[in-house]
Amino acid sequence: MHDGQAEVPVGAPQLQAVFAVLLLRARTPVPARELIAAVWGDEAPPGALRTLRTHAFTLRRLLEPRRAPRATARTLLTTGDGYTLDVAPEDLDLTVFELRTSEARRARAAGRPERARSLLVSALDLWRGSPLAGVPGPYAEAQRTRLEELRLSALEARWEAEIALGGHDNALGPLRALAAEHPWRERVHELLMTALHRAGRQADALDAYAHVRRALAEELGTRPGPGLDRLQQKLLAAGPGQEADDATAPARPGGPARLPQDTADFTGRNAEADQLCTALEKDRIVALSSISGMGGIGKTALAVRVAHRMRHRFPDGQLYADLRGTDPRPADPMEVLGRFLRVLGVSAGHLPRLPGERAALYRSVLATRRVLVLLDNARDLAQVRDLLPGVPGSAVLLTSRSRLAGLTGATLMDLRPMARAEALELLTRIVGEPSVSAEPEAAGEVLDACGHLPLAIRIVASRLVARPDRTLAETAALLADERRRLGALRTEDTAVETTFRLGTELLDAERLRAFRLLALPEVTELSAPAAAALLARPEREAEELCESLVDLSLLESVAPGRYRYHDLLRLFARQTARAEVPDHERTAALTRLLELCLASALDAHRAWLPDDLFPGNAAPQRSAGLDFTGPQEAAAWLLDEQTSLLGLIEQAAGDSSLSLTVCADLLLAADPLGRLGAQPYGIERAARTLAEAARVAGHRTAEARALYMLGSSVQHRFAMRLGAPSLDRAIELCRAAGDRTLLAHVLITRGGGALALRDFTAAHAMLSEALTHGRALASRGIEAYALGFLGLALLGTGRAEEGLAHCREAVAVTRATGDVAGRANALHNLAQVCLRTGRTSDAFDSLHESLRLWRETGSRYREGLLLGALAEAHNLAGRPAEAAEHAERARGIAEARGDAGILARALAQLGTAHRARGDADRAREHYRRAESVFRELGLPDADDIARRLREL
Repeated sequence: MHDGQAEVPVGAPQLQAVFAVLLLRARTPVPARELIAAVWGDEAPPGALRTLRTHAFTLRRLLEPRRAPRATARTLLTTGDGYTLDVAPEDLDLTVFELRTSEARRARAAGRPERARSLLVSALDLWRGSPLAGVPGPYAEAQRTRLEELRLSALEARWEAEIALGGHDNALGPLRALAAEHPWRERVHELLMTALHRAGRQADALDAYAHVRRALAEELGTRPGPGLDRLQQKLLAAGPGQEADDATAPARPGGPARLPQDTADFTGRNAEADQLCTALEKDRIVALSSISGMGGIGKTALAVRVAHRMRHRFPDGQLYADLRGTDPRPADPMEVLGRFLRVLGVSAGHLPRLPGERAALYRSVLATRRVLVLLDNARDLAQVRDLLPGVPGSAVLLTSRSRLAGLTGATLMDLRPMARAEALELLTRIVGEPSVSAEPEAAGEVLDACGHLPLAIRIVASRLVARPDRTLAETAALLADERRRLGALRTEDTAVETTFRLGTELLDAERLRAFRLLALPEVTELSAPAAAALLARPEREAEELCESLVDLSLLESVAPGRYRYHDLLRLFARQTARAEVPDHERTAALTRLLELCLASALDAHRAWLPDDLFPGNAAPQRSAGLDFTGPQEAAAWLLDEQTSLLGLIEQAAGDSSLSLTVCADLLLAADPLGRLGAQPYGIERAARTLAEAARVAGHRTAEARALYMLGSSVQHRFAMRLGAPSLDRAIELCRAAGDRTLLAHVLITRGGGALALRDFTAAHAMLSEALTHGRALASRGIEAYALGFLGLALLGTGRAEEGLAHCREAVAVTRATGDVAGRANALHNLAQVCLRTGRTSDAFDSLHESLRLWRETGSRYREGLLLGALAEAHNLAGRPAEAAEHAERARGIAEARGDAGILARALAQLGTAHRARGDADRAREHYRRAESVFRELGLPDADDIARRLREL
């Protein structure tokens, strides 16, 4: 490192290794796991991550010595869990070197050898000794080889330009030294022969050819390559000192063609294939592309297709090797090098016995050729390192289940399951268009069961072709049974399960345990804290395990700290867990996850409803859970995790080994989801499953809580009559158990439903009782909700002023407690009373504040409700244009979410607005739709709308 005045020592070798990785991948984010692998390889110590952080701190001090202690770093940036070194291209000597050599090639091709020579001389002047000398680690080792090849290639080009300009005498000494240092580098010998010939020393030139030919035959058992042979023939034909036409250009004879056969019915992947073909056309560096992905995803088929498309650009041959990366005994790079060298002309008896020498010979042989190398099914970077060419011209295509992220300059492609259209096209090409057209829905179900995995689709399609009497619908029904699905995805010589098993057999015990346990919960995604609970490991360790499975394409990372399985991989992992993991260990893992979710949901409930007495806490808390800074963060977590929470409750309710008490408390803690209007059907399904399990088990406490949540979620979609029986049964159970806290919550919910049904007397009775219980329990949250709804009940019974006082008191209570959701709800109730008592201005103030508060929570459900309420307020105030605007926005939210009650209210207000503006036809259209939805919901609003229709 140089600061503009003098060299700055970087420090210890390990620190240099970290710096080297960041420099060679400048301006590119490098995750922590890749840095650790680059510096320590497979032998990273337990504290590697901590050491890496220390090195980063030290580098920042070196790079920005005058940066204030707490100032933001501008050069070494933190990106994710890793780092990005943000340096300008001109600040890195290697980048400048590569730019100059690239420009030199263009100058040479344009017939400007003077410019090419000048650029190459200035590029080579940047070198000081051996690259990365003394820097440890597998990454530095690989880069040393690559950089040395770049230097040699530049030296060859530099002396080629010198000879072209008549400086053959100047080139002779350096070329002799290079030839002695690199005796198997044929390009150097070609240049030396040309320089001797141009100097009038034809005999010496031919003698140099004879010398290298004998050396190759005696030491390696091979003949000179086509370039040397071609040059010798031209020298023999030319007189001493006469120019041998195109003497230094390598020949392009046909080379070995070892690619596997292309797949006849290859389908889709057009964008991926085009990207890879573009990458293989690079000429400034060795074109290198790596395709990673899970087993059966189609990596090999894509790579072979691309290789065949690009054959014409590599006339000196195409090589192929299956590296057997998933086998217990993967291919030995030494053996692969031996096969490659033999087909490139080196006899078996003259292959170097040391890996380094064999790899060096391989790179020398490829140095003057354009060869495409396809390395299939690589295990890791160490296996392929010696199989990579060293200089531009040749190219490599790699496939691996692991992400080979340490490949500098490579195009990395993580292959995903096929898009729906591509998967359908593949199925159609195999089974025929008539079969798919006859059963389009069944075809879609088959593809979904296959997870859009090409291997699975091919297996199913081949079985359908072999059994023409079987329909797609019958196949879809067979695959719908998860217990039989993997068994159905097999033929005599191929099986999805076998492919998956190959990917897991090489896992160590810790990663294999993680692969199995993480699949136990029936959820679509897992967070890092959830993984830590399942694995009983610290979160950082659990996340590192997850990331290692991601690297092996056994898990997907959908966002930082969030993971998921491919459907078929999850099924495979879950089945192997049931077979290989003891029952008690599986139960313990799911229990830990349930307890984490419960503790976190309780924290979220307390943050969301700070003064609401939680109607649960029957289960002891064994997990600390997650902490939330306020209601917005709590609401965000609940909304992010809602699918996982509800799926876990439903799963646990059907598992007799798991606690119904924990399930019930977790369901109750998810109550804010209902108030936010999130997934009412998901809450219903989980609550219904839990209620039935509790009823069968005779667990009355869990049953009451589940019935409360069931009735509440049904009412949140305005199906008040459907929700009433569950709530009435919950009331019975609460009274029998003497559970006043839960009883108060159920009475408020049931009373709110009675208000919507306009049974104001019943609502008044239930809400009054709830208020009494809330005050007896000193629950300010219960008190506020009861007061607000009771105000509406009083309004309905003709006691508007009392109702106004109750609603104002509810708002005051929520302001005092800091209950955001409670205040938004109380303001909505207050606005309704104000509108009907002539306090229009106060009503609008309350509605706008309520809307603002609900928007802060991110609840689209509540936003739609308030927009509909504002539309009603504008209609009552005689402002139909504003009413229509708010109603349209409410309708958009309702239609996007499928909220029938909000939609009906919005349509009713649109009808009223259009009627006020004299547009009877549009008013009638909206009123008719609103009436239909209200009648389906069983709400009395339908009669109001019918009356308005009669009046039009």
